[in-house]
This record gives sequence, structure tokens and C-alpha cells, in this order.
Amino acid sequence: MSDSLAAGVLALSLAVVAGGLEGGWALARVDDAASALEGTSMSACEFVVRSDCTSGQSGWLCRAEVVMGDGGRAKVWLALPDRVEFGSTVTGVGRFSENGDDDWGRTSRSQGLCGKVRMIRVSEVVPATGLEGVLTSLRSWALRAIDPSSGDGRALMAGLVAGSRADLKERGLDDAFASVGLSHLIAVSGAHLAVMAGSVETLLGLAGVGLRVRALTVLASSAAYVVFCACPSSAVRAWVMLLAARCGRLLGRRSHSPSGVAVACLAMCALDPYCSCDLGFRLSVSSVIALALFGSYADALLARFSLVPLLRKGGIRVPYRLRRRGSALLCSLRSAIAVSLVCQLATAGTCAMTFGRLSLVSTLANVLIGPLFTPLVSLGLAGVASSWVPFLGSLILGLDATLCEIVIRLVRGLGKLPLACIPVCLLPWAEYAPLVAMAVVLVVWPKPSRRALLGTVSAATVIVGTYILLTCVLVGPSVTILDVGQGDAILIRQGPHAILVDCGLEGSLSSALARNHVYHLDAVVITHLHDDHYGGLDDLVGLIGVDAVYVGEGASGNLPDGLEGSVHNLTGAAPGEISEGDALRLGSYSMRCVWPRGPTDGSENEDSLCFVLSYDGDGRSLEMLLTGDAEQEQLEEYQNNVGDIDVLKVGHHGSRVSISLDQALALRPEFAVASAGKGNSYGHPTLECIETLESAGATFLCTIEHGDVRVEPAPASASPRVVCQR
Repeated sequence: MSDSLAAGVLALSLAVVAGGLEGGWALARVDDAASALEGTSMSACEFVVRSDCTSGQSGWLCRAEVVMGDGGRAKVWLALPDRVEFGSTVTGVGRFSENGDDDWGRTSRSQGLCGKVRMIRVSEVVPATGLEGVLTSLRSWALRAIDPSSGDGRALMAGLVAGSRADLKERGLDDAFASVGLSHLIAVSGAHLAVMAGSVETLLGLAGVGLRVRALTVLASSAAYVVFCACPSSAVRAWVMLLAARCGRLLGRRSHSPSGVAVACLAMCALDPYCSCDLGFRLSVSSVIALALFGSYADALLARFSLVPLLRKGGIRVPYRLRRRGSALLCSLRSAIAVSLVCQLATAGTCAMTFGRLSLVSTLANVLIGPLFTPLVSLGLAGVASSWVPFLGSLILGLDATLCEIVIRLVRGLGKLPLACIPVCLLPWAEYAPLVAMAVVLVVWPKPSRRALLGTVSAATVIVGTYILLTCVLVGPSVTILDVGQGDAILIRQGPHAILVDCGLEGSLSSALARNHVYHLDAVVITHLHDDHYGGLDDLVGLIGVDAVYVGEGASGNLPDGLEGSVHNLTGAAPGEISEGDALRLGSYSMRCVWPRGPTDGSENEDSLCFVLSYDGDGRSLEMLLTGDAEQEQLEEYQNNVGDIDVLKVGHHGSRVSISLDQALALRPEFAVASAGKGNSYGHPTLECIETLESAGATFLCTIEHGDVRVEPAPASASPRVVCQR
């Protein structure tokens, strides 16, 4: 082993050990801070807001730094009744709760947040002071000039220029951009600083300012812009890289992106070890590293697909003048595609693991919309800067808003393309698989021939197309009770068409749809307005297409705000209503509503829509009863309209009074399936329910033990085929 290699291995080993020790120390600090806050009155603390507030079902949520009475400090989530500005200091009466042992709690702990403080009453909000106060005041002034609440274009402009994403989220635009792989355009990062730094440097160069003063001015103005945008981690990382590059240039060192990334990451992790777990930081760093390592290689690979040699082989001569004029355009287009592909591959695993989705139109979206980014940001900054000038500022801002509206239309159009975004469910190791694959290809295949590339791309296209055909189009009829924890979600499929009855809890649905290869829904039916039946609807926004949403008769006027917004973002319209006697059809399936009788507000279990689901086609049949959370008292009312069934979806997760023995004997189901979450506090499914159904001759199944339960129609003389995930 050479001395340099041995030194490298030693340095890497020491770095790993040091990182582990620092990480353990950092997590211990979080636990100590949580213990300190448990014994501290929140009214004796001050909360300094360190991020923009985002709207939720119960107010506004932001990150905050707690300053305790004894001088101790900690980071928490802060829930507020009203929105406050970045940098403000909040005092009042609140309640602290430490992180739970769930995904949210573990993620918060890894980011240095020791819990959540819910402010019951806010006594005082003091705006930021000093330079930070000046910058936040400028930001408030800029946002007033932009007026993001007045339209989609203005909301996008606020995100692009000032990093304010609250209005984007309220309008569902953040999901629209995420579904086509353009989230990086509305997150302040290196591209924004490049526009800012380039503009400042150009102006200083025209004024004849020297190199050193110019570099210091660019760094100072860029730092001010990062604070102006509420200090997102991706922008902080980009500024540290800019600092490293400028210092290197002043010292006569050549620019080297991998070294800049390394310096930026080491500096940020040394100052704040929790930033390594921040998603924006990880995605930003992964993209820059991948571009530095694989960008040129990807560009060279795409250059081998040049059309000129193929045209020559076909006997077609391209005029020199046309070839020359088109060369620059083709090179620019090729570079844009290469950059998009490399960044998408580098971040695909992390995005898929975090959001449960993968955009398949990301490259197309970046090629079409990416070139508009610099003009949009530049016009927005110019419009804000000149907003005090009569007519001029309004003209520039109006022009930028119009361009933003065009971009939004393009984004929404791309999002409606078939398979634009698909739900995915990956194993943990898959997060790093794309980067490893890129490295292997670079080493094993440094200079592939055009024929080999075309053959590889063609083979991959055939394999992917066949997979999609088999899993999405040539799909037999089935009904699947999805494992979504303590909630209900029932998937009815035939070929490429599907209906979803209920959506489970928020955060539980995307992985269930991914493992069942569902990329479009003809309709979603919400049986009643409890969050374990509608909560997951928001997971579908920006994930897959939904043609229509239905609720019970009378329930559309009682929708919670979050549900109403999700329905509008999915379909662009209000939900339809279903009443007794109505039927939905899907291929050879018929869903006939048998309960409730008359309008309800949908707020109670007894208001649940109940359906007799029938299949009759290709010599097979199936009769199934879907009951939502309705129990034996409601079943007694509509039982005569049901008849003999093959499968019962057990009401109310298998509660003690979900069904009586007489009712079970009358329905005579061969299988009974309950949907419940492991370790739920209700004891669902109850032993009484299980014994009742088994006494009536039914085979009882529950998603707790069996995962997804799929039921397939069978010939008239045979029992339905049941397949369990576990």
C-alpha cells in the first residue's frame, strides 16, 4: 500500500470516528435539552422563530430556538395560532411535548429538534432587530409588493424571489412542482445565489470596482440574500461553497467543485452537526457532488447520440451553415439534459425514500422550464427593487407574474401526462443505489460505443414497458384491503382502471399504492369524515391522477378545510355526492350504495357509506359488502338489501358491536376481512367480533397479521381466491 493511500485510509477512518463521536454528542444534547424543557415553564421562555411558518390543520408551524430563563437554549417545533415573521421573538403560554417514538419524532431528533411547543396563548411578538431586522423588514416589504395571495403566478414569484412558500403550499403548487421534479426551482439554493452574485458582479465590473472589493461585496450581498430568504439550508450550503470558491480565487487557487463541496460540508457540519440530516442539505450536496463527478461523463454519453452521423449513414447531407447554427443549440440542449439526468439520478433514491414518489418527466420538465428560471428570478428581483417607482415596478412585476402563470400551466400540463409521477416503495439500501450504479458505469464503461448505448437504451425501454404493461394494464379484477394501519383503504381494480374506497391516515397511502402498482385512480370514495378514512387523500396530491372524489349525500357541505383543499387540488372541482340506490361502475364491477338513507353530515360512524360490490364477467363472480365504520345497528336496517355475500369487509375495524351472530349467519360470508393497526389502543379487532364471524363459518383475516389482503373473483361454483401479503 502506498504512503498516500495509507494516509487517505487513515484520514477517512479518523473522520468516521470523529463523526460518530460528534453525532452521539449532538443527540445527547437533544435529549438533555428535552429533559430541561420538561421541567421548565414555557411562559418563562422566549422563542426565536428560525424558519418560515407553514399552515396546518391547527394553525401555523415553524422551527424555533428556545431561550430558557437560565440561559439554556434548544431547538423545537413551534405551533402558533397566527403566522409570525422569520426572526421574531415570541413569548406566551404553551405546552411542551418531547419527540415520540415514530418517524416524525426520530427525524426531528436527528435534526436537533427536541420536541414541539404548542402556544396556547401568545403574549407578545417582537420583530427581529439589527441587520436581521432590516433584512426581514425588507422581505416583508418585498412580499407586500409581490402580493402572493392574489394569484398563482404571484405565489410562485414569492417563492422564487424571497423563498416564501406558504402561499405555494396553500394553493397546492408545491405538490405540482414536486410531481414533475422541479422542487429545486422553488427552493432557494445555489442557482438563486448565482443569479444574485452574477448581477452584483456585473454591476460592480461596469463600475470599475477592483477584484478584491468585488469579491467581498458579492459575498456580503449573497449572505444578506440568504438571510432575506429565511436561511434555508440549501442556500446556506451554496453560500459557504461560494465563500470557499471566492477565497480560493483570491489566493490564486483554481476552482474545484468537489473540494468546494467538501469544504462547505465540513464547515456546516462542524458548526451544526444536525444539518447532515436536513433533507434540503442532503439533496443539494448530492446534486452538486454528482454533477462534479458525473456531469461531463453524462454529457459525453449524450453526445454519442448525435443525429449527424446517422443522417450521413442514411445518405442525407446536412448543409454546413445549418449544422453550424444548430450545433450551439444542440450542445446547450444536451448539457441541460445531462445536468437534469445526473441530478435526478443522484437524488432519486433519497426523494423516493422520503416522499414515496418518483417523477418520470423530470428531465423533460427541466429542459422545458429550467431555462426560464434565470429570467423569472431576475425580473422578480428587478420588479421588487423598482416597486417604489410608479408604473415601472408594477409593470415588471406584472410581466414576471404572467411568465410565472405560464410556467405553472406548463407544470400542471406535464403533471397530467400518463405516469408523470408514480408512487414507489423502496428498501433502505436503495437510497444509495443510483450513485453506486453511476460510479460502476463510469469505471466499467468509460467509453461506450454508439451501438452499445442504443442497444442498452432499447433493452431498458422494452423491459420497463413490459413491466408497466404487466403491472398496470394487463391486471385481472381484484379487491384489495390495503394495510394502512388504523384506517380503511380498499382498492378495486380491473385492468388499468381503479376505484379507492377510503384513504387511511395521512402518510400511509402512497406506499400501499406503490406496492400494488397503482398510478391512476378513476375515483376515490370517502365513506365518512373521520381522518382515518380521508386523511391519506392529501398524499395523492401531486402523486397520481384522480378523476373524481365522492362523499355521502349532504357531507360535501361539512368537509374539513384540509380535505376540501385536497379535493380541489386533485380534481379542480367539488366532490360528488352518493346516496342510497346510486351505483358506481368500473368495468364488470358494480358498487351499489345501500346506506345511509337520506342526507347526513358524514361526521359519525353511522353515517358511513355502505356498498354491495358485485362482479360478473368472464365466467367469474364476486359479492362483497363494504361497510366503512357502520356497525350492527346500521346493518340491521339495510341487511335485506344485501343478500348472500362471499366476502365481508368488517365494519369499524372489527369492533365489539360491528356485527351480530344472526347477521353473520344471514350474510354467510366465506371470508371476513378487518383493517386495523398494530398495537392500536382500541383493541381492534376484538375477540368478540372474531369469534362471531368464525362461528358463522367465515375465515377471519386482518391487515395487522396478513398485510394487504387481495380478493379475486372466482367461477360460480368456487370460493373467491384470497391472497395475503404476509
